[in-house]
Amino acid sequence: FNYAKGRQYGGELTVNYTRHNFTAYANASYERAVGKDINSSQFQFDPGDLAYIAGNYIPLDHQQLGSLSAGASYTWDGTHLSADLLFGTGLRKDGATPNGESVPAYVTVNLGVSHDFDVGGFKGLTARFDVLNVLDEIYTIRDGTGVGVGAPQFGARRGFFFGLSKAI
Repeated sequence: FNYAKGRQYGGELTVNYTRHNFTAYANASYERAVGKDINSSQFQFDPGDLAYIAGNYIPLDHQQLGSLSAGASYTWDGTHLSADLLFGTGLRKDGATPNGESVPAYVTVNLGVSHDFDVGGFKGLTARFDVLNVLDEIYTIRDGTGVGVGAPQFGARRGFFFGLSKAI
């Protein structure tokens, strides 16, 4: 479906720091996205919602007002340690008006370790182990309400990942 009118704007701030074997970063962003007057596939929507949206700008379903990511890594003797976090204020859901509220904010923390090594005739090998969503944060990306959403979606639960790679 499409909106006849839309507006989207925002801003982002990024900070990076490196000193010897240590690096760190932080990103923060703000987004505002609104639409007015759905002009295609109207059969998919509640008539009351369509009437409201015809005369009012509403937040779009992909709008998350604020996001933050930050992380750090340290390399020591071929071993690389890393940690990062992701924070979001939550995507839109229905409230008193279409897309008028948001799902709860969330935070996920991820950790990783990798090591570069040579074994016999194999050079440039890297073994890696990562744990995503270390705290096993259970969070909703979308709750199934909202204009054009249709189904709930949830963030990934805690995951353990191992990998072995070779540089070519």
